[in-house]
Amino acid sequence: MTKECSNCGAQVAENVKFCTECGGKMEQEALKCPSCSAELPEGTKFCMECGTKVGAEPRAKPKIETAPKEAVCPKCRKKFPAGTKFCKECGTPIKPQVSGKKKPEDEVDKILKEATTAGKGLLKEADSLLKRFR
Repeated sequence: MTKECSNCGAQVAENVKFCTECGGKMEQEALKCPSCSAELPEGTKFCMECGTKVGAEPRAKPKIETAPKEAVCPKCRKKFPAGTKFCKECGTPIKPQVSGKKKPEDEVDKILKEATTAGKGLLKEADSLLKRFR
């Protein structure tokens, strides 16, 4: 694919930084965050809006499960409405069911860990930038 040089009008490859005809600097399309589409300054490693690593795949939104609609007695296997605390057949305490899938809390922990990592990266970049101007 090609694009037009704003200086001389020549058609040049899309990925070049300077025009191959006149040597003028080519305008680069703004870098966008893969998750939230925020415009990012050139050289940015993490999005300043959502913390996503630039160049990473868009982050999938966590799937939050709904609570089960029924409870099952672990002893006699009788089914009851969710929230039942004791089996009405045998008196066994009924604990809330946990599905084999990840709990929303696990997803939150994962996202918080990613955000913390991204934040640490931003702090390192900011520190590096500040050192240049001291």
